[in-house]
Amino acid sequence: MARDPVNPPTEVSDRHERFAAVINAECGAILASFANGLEASHSPLAAEPCALDRAMTSGSEIIADVVASVRDGAQAGDRPTMLASLDEEGKAGSRLSPADLLSAAAIFFDVTVSSLVSHVRNDPELLPYFVIAILALNESISVRLREATLAYTGYLLEQVDQAHVDERRRIARELHDRLGEGMSAALRQLELHEITSQDQPAIPRPRVAIAKDALTEAIHRLRVVTSDLRQESVRSLETALVQYIDSVTTDADVRLRVSGDEAWASHDVIEETFLIVREAIRNALQHGDPHQVLIRVALAPHEMRAWVEDDGRGFAPARGAPRALAGTGLASMRERAALMAGRLTIASVPGQGTRVEFLVPLPGHRDDQRR
Repeated sequence: MARDPVNPPTEVSDRHERFAAVINAECGAILASFANGLEASHSPLAAEPCALDRAMTSGSEIIADVVASVRDGAQAGDRPTMLASLDEEGKAGSRLSPADLLSAAAIFFDVTVSSLVSHVRNDPELLPYFVIAILALNESISVRLREATLAYTGYLLEQVDQAHVDERRRIARELHDRLGEGMSAALRQLELHEITSQDQPAIPRPRVAIAKDALTEAIHRLRVVTSDLRQESVRSLETALVQYIDSVTTDADVRLRVSGDEAWASHDVIEETFLIVREAIRNALQHGDPHQVLIRVALAPHEMRAWVEDDGRGFAPARGAPRALAGTGLASMRERAALMAGRLTIASVPGQGTRVEFLVPLPGHRDDQRR
């Protein structure tokens, strides 16, 4: 390879080092101009001491990236967050947004370029290294902005999820306070009526019994609904199912196995699947009187299958589910499955137990068997 007689390697290396030294020497002035620019633009970073400190630290790191790039000719990239760490800011309740940080990044870019361009005017031979520095500056800032935007998006999603949980809890309280207490009082009145009318056979007692059963069932359903509303957002399907099984009082042998990666399913699918499987377990224990309940959840990239199988009393599918079982969530389970384009099937034999199976196709795939 021919060598450049005008610019021998040692001279090129000296210019690299010389311009890198110039950038290092300008670091303090660049950061000071950056802080002044944030204050002049009324940036939220200037109003928060902790955010400003992080901005100065990140500014120093960006300049170090640029210096390293000028020395070796490689652009900076894989280094931590941009001018303020939004995942930390989010946890602290900061109001900083990607728009705020983009404005701050523009200020930092401008003051850095303005500081360095004067040296290039005085020494045009530094122009190639100035170009390397600007490209590295842009890359370093861009990487941090991308990471900050992702962190802020995660923070917003957490806030939305928490608002959703808070609203569900509020509705649960309203249902309990406004409906639950009234229904319980009505049931107590019926029970009191039964006690006081034992010596009056003319009163139609069967109707009272029916009313009591209806109220008891309604109270039970209300408790199920309020329990669902108070349910924390499901982060892990397996963990949530284990916690539910541990909370149930039963003599049955309940066994759970979850296989596959839960990351293949969306948060909504995980949460809806938990509610379906939980209802199937609840029905098996309350109405099947089983010795054993087996729960399996199998996740694959294209679909998720779940089934709950018990060896309880079962029922004849041709006659439909018993009234007590039909009224405790089967319709809701089917509706939840349908909303996810999934299928729920129930197989049962009297005296031989019941099997509830659920299938949902995961994003990007289609359930071709769905009818």
